Amino acid sequence: MDNRQVAEYLIQTMKEKGADMGECRVSSSVKTEIYYESGKISMVRSVLGASVGVKVIKDKKKGAVHINSTEKEALDKAVNDAFAAAAHAKPDDAEGIADVVVTERFEKGPKEPDRDALYTAMRTFIDDVKREYPKISFDSISVEHDYGETVYLNTNGVCLTDCSGVNGYGAMFMAVDGGKSSSFNHFGSLFTEFSKPLIDLGMARIILGETERQIETRNLQGKFEGDLLIAPNCLQSFLHYLQSNFLADMVHIDGTSLWKDALGTQVAVPEFTLSCRPRDSRMAVNQFFTGDGYIAEDMNVIENGVLKNFTLSRYGAAKTGKARSANTGGFFVVEPGTKTVDELVSSISKGLLINRFSGGQPGANGDFTGVAKNSFLIKNGQVSDAVSEVMVSGNLAGMLKNITGISVETVNDGNSILPWLKVSGIVISGK
Repeated sequence: MDNRQVAEYLIQTMKEKGADMGECRVSSSVKTEIYYESGKISMVRSVLGASVGVKVIKDKKKGAVHINSTEKEALDKAVNDAFAAAAHAKPDDAEGIADVVVTERFEKGPKEPDRDALYTAMRTFIDDVKREYPKISFDSISVEHDYGETVYLNTNGVCLTDCSGVNGYGAMFMAVDGGKSSSFNHFGSLFTEFSKPLIDLGMARIILGETERQIETRNLQGKFEGDLLIAPNCLQSFLHYLQSNFLADMVHIDGTSLWKDALGTQVAVPEFTLSCRPRDSRMAVNQFFTGDGYIAEDMNVIENGVLKNFTLSRYGAAKTGKARSANTGGFFVVEPGTKTVDELVSSISKGLLINRFSGGQPGANGDFTGVAKNSFLIKNGQVSDAVSEVMVSGNLAGMLKNITGISVETVNDGNSILPWLKVSGIVISGK
């Protein structure tokens, strides 16, 4: 059976067994990958994947099961296991399924891999890096094509299909000079066409150049409060923290979101606009429908500093009495500012350019502490030494009200479009 037939079989089986409501999500994928490590191409392979999610609701009780097989015996067992899980669950009035009945099919990107183009892109990338950044030593490089088909069906008659293909690459590396080396660094990008060399995608050139400068690092002494210049690849991490701490289902259901009553109020400086744009054509990948069976739409989360939307699913909305969101987050876009990165740097008397943040989940109040990785001290308006063993501490909500600059430059890595962000009032600590 193909994915649509599997989904139809599951829905029919749920109905025959007496489900009040039910839904399923059936996916298949093919990954074609060329892998480079230890100075040579070590593997060329294609990997097949399958995923089936089943959810049944009986007497307001939910049972859900996920499997990776589409064999009939496995499908029958999955439905039976979902009913058994529902039988032991507690009734929940908020449980349900998508009720906006629509049938739609979406397609994007290359369906078949261009193996010659994948190979050529990798070889060209390796040669470009050797020529322009001779101190870079690769641990691994992966260049790949992914194609997937996902079908969502439910007992209300919703039928959604997504057939999407995308190319991508990622690299793990360090810089080496004599007996000294930098710490490991990495980057990656997604793209639909081979229109640019890989080295010109995303932040590749910036990160490669910075990594060569990180062979020599200094330990920062003492503690000070200063400015943080957050690079786009690091900003994405902070935005995911922001979503999980203040916008997503769980923190609204349990009432811990600082923003639970903040819709329509100022939560950031007026220059800051953040949107979640799963349908943005500028991105290499899109999410055409949500995991719970609604057509996804782009939306502003924060507009000119004002909180406009959360990222609530159907269940989160029903559980809290708030409106269901147009999407459930990710695919971040921050609107650019008016200053160049160089102008932002020149405005910092003492601070840190941070490229990666390594820390645990921020507290319920938004407080965070973690290690600044692959980062540089900024002093008297200039990027100076690479630093190690540096901690940064602040507050997520407070950061948005202390934004003092947004770069005009942005980076599109295929699933986000982000600028550099300058934030004041961050505690920066050395040994």
